[in-house]
Formats: sequence, C-alpha cells, structure tokens
Amino acid sequence: MDAEELRAAVDDVLDRQLDPDMEPREIPHARLERHHRLDLSYLATPAWEGSTVHPHTRLCSSQDRHLHTLTRNSDVSRRLFEAGLRLLGDSIVAYHARKERKGQLRFYPPIILTFWSGFETFVRYASELLLITVPTVPDPVAVHLQERERFVNFRGEVETRERYRPVLSRYATLLRHGYGLSVDRGSSWWQKLESARDVRDYYTHLDVMDPRAVSTDDVLEFMEAILLGIICPSAMIRRTLLLGVYDLYWQWAALSELVQPYVEQPFFKDWPFDEGYMFHCNFDGVDVTRFPSVHGDDHYRDALTRAARRTHADDAPASRDAHQTD
Repeated sequence: MDAEELRAAVDDVLDRQLDPDMEPREIPHARLERHHRLDLSYLATPAWEGSTVHPHTRLCSSQDRHLHTLTRNSDVSRRLFEAGLRLLGDSIVAYHARKERKGQLRFYPPIILTFWSGFETFVRYASELLLITVPTVPDPVAVHLQERERFVNFRGEVETRERYRPVLSRYATLLRHGYGLSVDRGSSWWQKLESARDVRDYYTHLDVMDPRAVSTDDVLEFMEAILLGIICPSAMIRRTLLLGVYDLYWQWAALSELVQPYVEQPFFKDWPFDEGYMFHCNFDGVDVTRFPSVHGDDHYRDALTRAARRTHADDAPASRDAHQTD
C-alpha cells in the first residue's frame, strides 16, 4: 500500500458520513466478544439506545436551563476521542515510509493526553447529568462528583469550595450511584484503566528524571484500555454508558490494522555522553566549578571568535554591493 492508498484507507475509517439527527445502532466489534469475552447481547434489540423509541430517550422542556447548558457540551467527549483517533491516523501516514522506525516525540504523547481528556470529559458530563436528572443523589456523593466539599467558615456558615478528586474515584462513584454497579478494582478492565491513568500522568506531570520511549503498541493498548473502561461496565449493566463508544472502538480496531511499529522518544534519550557538552543554564548562583561558562574556556572562546570573523567576512561582500548600488 503506497502513501496515497494509505491516506485514503485512514480517511475511510475516520470520515464516515453519519446521520446527524439520530444515533446509529451500536454494533459491537467481534474482538469484544471473542477476545474480551463480553456478553453484548443487550445490543441486539429493535429499539436501540439513542433511537426515538428507546425508553432511555427522554424529553427536556424548554424551561430546563440547567440541562440546556450541559447539552451544549454533550458531544465534547466524543469529539476528543475522535481527535485522538485522528492523530493516530496522521501518525500512521507520517511514519509509513520511514526506514528508521524510531524518532522524536511528535504524535504519541498528544494522542495519550487527548484521548484521556475525552474520558475525563465523559465522566464529568455523565456526573452532571446524573445530578440534574436524579433528585435523590445523596449530597456527599454530589459534592464528590463535582469535586467540591462543604465546610464551616469562621462565622459558622456552611460554604462550598473546590477539592480535587481523582477521576477514577469519581468514575467508580458514578457507576455505583448512577447504575448500581460496584467496581471490582481487581478486575482486568479496571486494572488496565488504572495503568492508562499512570501513562497519562507521566506526560501530564512529567518525571524529567525518567526519560521514556513510547511505542505504537503502547499507544494502542492505552486507547483500548480507555474504551474498554466504558464498554465493560456497559456490558455488565446492559446499558451503553456513552453513545457511540462502540463506533469509536470500530475506528480504533480499523486503524490498528494499518499501523506499522514505531517508537517515539526524547531526542537525547539514547545520546552517548562520553564527552563533555554544552547546555543552557541561566540561573543565578550556578556552581561555576562544576559547570563553567564557555566564556571561561579558551577553546570555546577561540571558537566563538573564529565564528564571528567568518560571519563578518560573509557579510562584507553584501555590504560592499549595497554601497555600490547606492
């Protein structure tokens, strides 16, 4: 397959035309049932979730302003997932003809961060929808899902303030109080989701003392773990947590068939440090005994002088020509 054929194949996966007014029927990929052993028979119904005749399709009045605001962002999680898939498709095309199968960081960290943001947005949206539509959610659960906490100020008044809650903690709470599903934290799908979180955390809060490479397989496993983190509980409760998630899985599976192995890594990760080298460091109080400035080294100072002379010599003819033209 040449580059043009590959680009066309990627575009066929990512640019399918869907009816914007109706969610299509969710069809599970064969890998979900054969490899992951999921029972997805709940999808085989004439009235699929998202259709106008499904009992979970509800009506919102024109007066429910709170839900209106939430609805304006209802597609964001899926668009972020699609953006991550688009980046994967771009990487497939970009790396197709390269003989060297290792290069600088370019596509893979953005894929990881974008795909995880799709998951976080899904959890945030579903949590807010739960609190809008289910009036019996206990207050401690509500403030947990909204990453808030109640406290008593110095005047004895109850106030609310923000408090960070890990997304997987909020997701487990959402599943428990929104769907009656208690998460088995030792299950395979949850363990993979935690591993995906650790990969995302590495690039969000980069451990600069731990340079890592990231491979095509790492990225594919990361993306599948997140999709399974939505699909597996959907199979358990026999309700689709995110409409369109099975379609996203189809796209992931199709792109994974087009991928060729590649590794991205920091430019200097495998650099040999057998000799000294220059680096930029502009702090006050640098230990000049350990890290002397190039201005204090005769070799580097002479090299800079020679470079300046060459630059001056190169510029001189241009200056004379300009003078003659005037």
